Amino acid sequence: MATVLPTQHDFAAQAFERVMRLRRLIASVALFILLELSLVGLAPYADTVASATSQQGDIGRQVLILGALGLLMIAPSNARPPMAVPTSILILLGYCLLTCLWAIEPALAMRRLALTTAAIWIVVRSVGDLGAVRTLNLMRIVLVVLLVANFVSIYATPLAKHLATDESSIIDDWRGVMSHKNVAGVACSMTILFFAFDRTSSRMPPWVHALVLSAATVFLVMSNAKTSIGMVVIALAAGFAMQFYNPRHRSMALPAGVTAAGLIVLYVFMYSGIIERILNDPFALTGRGSIWPPLLEYAGDHLLTGSGFGSFWQIGDRSPIFDYARGWVAHNIGSGHNGYLDLLVTIGLPGLVLAVAVLLVWPMIRLLCSLSISRPRRALLCSILVFCAGSNITESTLLDRTAVVEIFLVIAVVLIHRLSDQSAGAHQYLRERMIRLATRNSFKAIRSRIATGDWSRPGAVRDAAGTPEPAEDRIG
Repeated sequence: MATVLPTQHDFAAQAFERVMRLRRLIASVALFILLELSLVGLAPYADTVASATSQQGDIGRQVLILGALGLLMIAPSNARPPMAVPTSILILLGYCLLTCLWAIEPALAMRRLALTTAAIWIVVRSVGDLGAVRTLNLMRIVLVVLLVANFVSIYATPLAKHLATDESSIIDDWRGVMSHKNVAGVACSMTILFFAFDRTSSRMPPWVHALVLSAATVFLVMSNAKTSIGMVVIALAAGFAMQFYNPRHRSMALPAGVTAAGLIVLYVFMYSGIIERILNDPFALTGRGSIWPPLLEYAGDHLLTGSGFGSFWQIGDRSPIFDYARGWVAHNIGSGHNGYLDLLVTIGLPGLVLAVAVLLVWPMIRLLCSLSISRPRRALLCSILVFCAGSNITESTLLDRTAVVEIFLVIAVVLIHRLSDQSAGAHQYLRERMIRLATRNSFKAIRSRIATGDWSRPGAVRDAAGTPEPAEDRIG
């Protein structure tokens, strides 16, 4: 019987697979380091309370981030080009870099932006090498191991609960091996979302999903993390609704979205008096009613520029909060407890609009328009976006280095970009139009229109013969 010798193609395929296995291993280690830093930190039970005067530099954290970066940089890239950072995120980071020019503490702002950029780059490279299924399964494994460690710690040490030396309002709330009950709440909420949706990719028996969901729910309730408890319910509702959504019927989503936005605006106007009383009540929303008015006042004085990226809180005695607030708000608070307000006072209104568009709106549009993303996975990614967007109403995590909600948001956004890039849908036409508008030829066409006064067909780009663009190239 003749022996079949391996061909050159077989050797090439084997070499490719070996390289990709190594890259996946390195990507898994790098992503695990990032998740460990965001969820647990450098040591279990370590309190991370920051005041307005502290600059909160952590050499150990920076070394680990640099280590993860180094691992990914030395990973072989000859088999397949690594995933590039999405253009929209690069534009956002570029604008944040621009605001460092007028930052109150430029060196500190640059350092914080560098850590934020490094965390995003680690996620992009890791997700690109692992792919969607491996990334989601790695996340599930990390979350389950963390959940088990949290329950073991509750019965092993009193440090797993907030002690009498902590804030009086959180005594006996469960935090597990993490620094604060709010971090534990986010971890449990993400565990619930990851095991409630896209179950087929996890390859785990149904009873495992049920057990994990029950355990995560118990720990979430015992943590008394009110924001996470409220937002996980809303995120679950959004995810379940998304399972019935058909992207081919997306034309119905826009009117529904506009209607919902209109109802929210109407609600705000109808109950503006109640909202004003909440902001004026120093004890409202666990004290946030005292934090937000100074931020709004500062934003009114620096609406377009802000103070510069990362240059409002935790920058020492030059922090603007001392000019707009007194007492515990000025001396004992390390963030505005509202991600949108914190971006408003640091990178201004243009930066806030850009950040919301890049991190929340554009990913949601891509998710709604992509035709080939499965409904269970679409539901999972949508629920994560909704949770992170709502969580930032009472917590500040947007573009905040390795903050736990920020890391989960970036992972979801990068997964959406990766999956939607491989899918047909109206988002591809939107992306092409945006690229065209940014090219030199588009500006030439606009200048030509201005010169000739030909505005009879706004939005119809004509070729040299004067014929409109083909109908199939238009946004449906």
